[in-house]
Amino acid sequence: MTRVAVVTGANKGIGFHVAQQLLASCTVVILACRDASRGEAAVRRLSDPKARFMQLDIGDEASIATFAAAVEQDVGRVDVLVNNAAIAFKAADPTPFAGQTEPTLKINVRGTVALTDALLPLLERSDAGRLVHVASMAGKLRQVSRKRQRDFSDPALTTEQLLSLADEFAADVAAGRHKAAGWGSSNYGLSKLCVIAHSKILARKYAGSALRVNACCPGYCRTDMSSNRGGRPPEIGARNAVLLALPDCGLNGEFVQDEAVSAW
Repeated sequence: MTRVAVVTGANKGIGFHVAQQLLASCTVVILACRDASRGEAAVRRLSDPKARFMQLDIGDEASIATFAAAVEQDVGRVDVLVNNAAIAFKAADPTPFAGQTEPTLKINVRGTVALTDALLPLLERSDAGRLVHVASMAGKLRQVSRKRQRDFSDPALTTEQLLSLADEFAADVAAGRHKAAGWGSSNYGLSKLCVIAHSKILARKYAGSALRVNACCPGYCRTDMSSNRGGRPPEIGARNAVLLALPDCGLNGEFVQDEAVSAW
């Protein structure tokens, strides 16, 4: 049986190892990357005919539309989508906190939601669809006030309302009032909180269907994002996403860390 996986940001780090490990259970693994030369190099490194590169920039609406159309024409459906592509400003980056907010939310939140929306019709065609958001322990609810925690964990929360919360955070950061308004002090952390909340929104929407939606934290891994300071090799961190991508995984609406269900 053909099983098709899409892994974003798969040219290096966690994404590369997720793609590599999914080759054992999938007949097609699409490495979706912004940089064509790096994506093609990653496919050559995998040296497996089941792996293929397709260009995708999740920060560009036209790129998302082109990618979704190409996937549909090429393979007809998607069985696994691992949303791994993300950005994080390094601690030494001179960009002011307020200047980091919009770029982080554009990719990590709005781009992830937009790509997911574009591929959901193809995931719905799968007999055992698996949607995995690669998040982080930095996305825990405790970073925001109790009121904000209730907003994000509200079982009636919609994707539109979630995006409005992200916009509200950005506006409060720009106005210099985000801490007083109950937000945390990490753009990356807030973006990953949104990603986890989005996975739970979709898990509720698709409850009872063949599609399972979960989020995971790969842990602090030795990747470019951590400046190779992480204590865990990326191939170990990748297993958190891979276990949620397997057809026999029955979890839905969960947050997985250290290969086990964890509290959000």
